[in-house]
Amino acid sequence: MSLPLVVRKSFFVSYILILFCYLSFIGCNQTDKLLQHKLAGSALGTTYHISYLGEEIDSLESSIDSIVFVINHSLSTYQDNSLISCFNLNSDTLWDNPNELKYFETDMFHFKYMVRLSTEISEKTSGAFDPSSGCLFSEYSRAKASNEPMNESVIQSCLMHQGMDKIKFDSLDYPYKLDSFVQLNFNAIAKGYLVDQIGAYFNQLSVKNFMIEVGGEVITKGMNQNNQLWKVGINTPVIGADPFNFFEIVELKDQALATSGNYQNFYIVDNELIGHTIDPQSGKPIINELRSASVLHKSCAVADAYATAFMTLGFDESKQIILSDTSLSAFLICEKDSVLQGVFVQ
Repeated sequence: MSLPLVVRKSFFVSYILILFCYLSFIGCNQTDKLLQHKLAGSALGTTYHISYLGEEIDSLESSIDSIVFVINHSLSTYQDNSLISCFNLNSDTLWDNPNELKYFETDMFHFKYMVRLSTEISEKTSGAFDPSSGCLFSEYSRAKASNEPMNESVIQSCLMHQGMDKIKFDSLDYPYKLDSFVQLNFNAIAKGYLVDQIGAYFNQLSVKNFMIEVGGEVITKGMNQNNQLWKVGINTPVIGADPFNFFEIVELKDQALATSGNYQNFYIVDNELIGHTIDPQSGKPIINELRSASVLHKSCAVADAYATAFMTLGFDESKQIILSDTSLSAFLICEKDSVLQGVFVQ
């Protein structure tokens, strides 16, 4: 594999950090300055940071909390009463009592969109992105908690009951399972989708300049306070690296960026690092030459899903997908001969 060398640094495992540029924004007449406002909080088991310019938005935190609540109630497998949990628990249809559907219509909108988008990306990545692998994700979590390898018999059982093609929509446009044992898990796309939803809210409010980050996934619009494009720093993918030792800094022009890697969620058994990227084809954790994948797209959910898929596919297959889709671009960090190499593919 031949890669253009962008930056060379020592390697152990990948990592990303978001860099917000909080400088002064200068308007077109060079005299009108827009105030910058910041908000931080918790969502989906991680943190979010928002920076925007202009008039302060009333009750913004409570509005963000409301958006987070709806997404959680639709897509969180950690909530027993969420829509996805109901779907996973029922044998085939979403509910045993269809009359209950009326209580979930708002959640259903997000759930159906996630199913359809995930199915589309799963097909385009030949199954490298597969949220129907919820059973495998559960087994990984169990093995990690016990600090042991994943159970081979459980893996084989999970592989028999997955595939987005096992989920269909009925005549009323509600999803159902062809295989009652299919388990969905949208963790690899949910943060990006939440970023998109918050961004949509800002667009509804006609905010022209903002950056939204949730757990490292980002979307931007307009300029920062220095009248420049928003910048995102991709950190050197090394365990214990200086969080401000950026491998690359990327400018975003009304774009989203999502990064995936095996640098934060992993465990070690018998001196072997076991990353959280699960290959849906083999059912096992996979680590290849690709150490970090940062994907750019207008949708953060799409970028999030492809970043996950690319970590499974490796550099060559990921590059082929990017070159065949004009809406995608990515900064990929690979290890070659114990040296990191970064390349921008578009």
